[in-house]
Amino acid sequence: MGAKTDTSTTKYEITAKFEVDGVVEKPDIVGAIYGQTDGLLSENLDIRELQKTGRIGRISVDYSSSRGKTTGKIVIPSSLSRTETAILAATLETVDRVGPCSCQIQMKEIVDVRVNKRQSIVDRASEIIRQWDQNVSPFSSSIKLEVERSSKSGSVIKLTDEGISAGPGFKRQKKTILVEGRADVVNLLKYGIDNTIAVNGTSVPPKLIDLIKKKTVTAFLDGDRGGDLILKELLQVAHVQNVARAPKGKEVEDLSKDQINKALNDAVSIEKTIFLTGEDEGKTVKEFLEKDKLEDKKKRRTFRPKKELEKKPKTRVSPRTEKAVKTIASKTSSVAKGTTVKPKASVSKPAKERTPRDGAVTKKPTTSSRPPGRPSSTRSSSSRSSGRPSSTRSSFSRPPSGRPRGRPPQREIRKVQLPEYLSSSVTNVKTKLEAIVYDEAEKEILRCSASEIYSKLDGIEQAHVIIIDGVITQRLLEKSHAKGMKMVIGARKGEITKKPTNLRVIEFKQI
Repeated sequence: MGAKTDTSTTKYEITAKFEVDGVVEKPDIVGAIYGQTDGLLSENLDIRELQKTGRIGRISVDYSSSRGKTTGKIVIPSSLSRTETAILAATLETVDRVGPCSCQIQMKEIVDVRVNKRQSIVDRASEIIRQWDQNVSPFSSSIKLEVERSSKSGSVIKLTDEGISAGPGFKRQKKTILVEGRADVVNLLKYGIDNTIAVNGTSVPPKLIDLIKKKTVTAFLDGDRGGDLILKELLQVAHVQNVARAPKGKEVEDLSKDQINKALNDAVSIEKTIFLTGEDEGKTVKEFLEKDKLEDKKKRRTFRPKKELEKKPKTRVSPRTEKAVKTIASKTSSVAKGTTVKPKASVSKPAKERTPRDGAVTKKPTTSSRPPGRPSSTRSSSSRSSGRPSSTRSSFSRPPSGRPRGRPPQREIRKVQLPEYLSSSVTNVKTKLEAIVYDEAEKEILRCSASEIYSKLDGIEQAHVIIIDGVITQRLLEKSHAKGMKMVIGARKGEITKKPTNLRVIEFKQI
């Protein structure tokens, strides 16, 4: 296709998107660009000649076909001037056919590559200075202090495959200090504190929980909202004995030796720890947990069935009445079997001849109004003719047992139907503690560990969807909304106080 591009001399990158009404391939698109731009401009701006002289690079085509159409983007590196690069981009838009198919090309952007190079220089220079500060202390006021630091501190170590940062004394000491990030571990190492381990974000990794479960843990948290969020998550997933906080509005990585020592000396038990920000500001952990328990009780009361309303009160039956009921039932059973039962004389006696015991008032039996010899309670004639035994229910009988008791309604998990590429990506990141970001063209633009996603989002643009095998936190939602994302998919939701508008939040269990 021409001479290979010298990336060191590339100044601009032309990016254009295209759409073809038909199924074509990369050679067809490149051939159409060469053929339809040939002779439009002078020889100095002919695409073939520019490639031969190395003033533009190899034409890169990224495409996909679906439903009889082919879409994608074209990237052309250029070392021309700004004016010549703009003319080349405008020439590219004149291509209207690819083979027998109609085509439309539209210039998307022209990026100055040198800006990215300058930013990379700034980032690298900042990293060099940080390393310099960590490893060299030419302005130390005390040689004794420098010797103590060198003897006590060491380099940061990595634990597990996830690269959890820790101090060199973490493995050999029973007590450990839990901090937020690697920079906090480095700052504590500078002052001889090496029994540290870092969360690396606001989501606590499961493997970190296994590492600290047999140790006495003191959480040393930042004095901002991020520190409060980590504290709330630690209450749910880990066992922490004590908590130390940096001064309000400050981070552990910026504290001096005196501030670190004061914060660790002022550490309190986790129940006495006070939240510094948000709606729980000024509350202790104990008050926060009691509030949550009270809210859970209210929810359970809302769904608790009223069993008392289902139970019917038992009717007390006197021994005399119960005996009369048994007599009536036996007579009814005899009639059903075809046996004639002679009525006793006592049945036809008038009620006034019976003397109630202990002054009790006795009602006249219902059989007194019926002729002698007729049973007091029988089933219908159809039951007698069929020969089936009669089962007479008395008004004094107990209510039927076995009634199903009410159960509280279960909350249904609302299932969500996702596009195939998102469903497969969710399956791919599960149990791997990874995160993936896609743009609107369904193209993967970022893949990293879940603990690094918050910092990595600063370096991307035009993000559309993020999938993370971790907790969806308020901090992540705000960063995703700021990046213009439309959907966040995660393992589970953390404590979300406010969901940004136009941002859809989905948990793995809904898929």
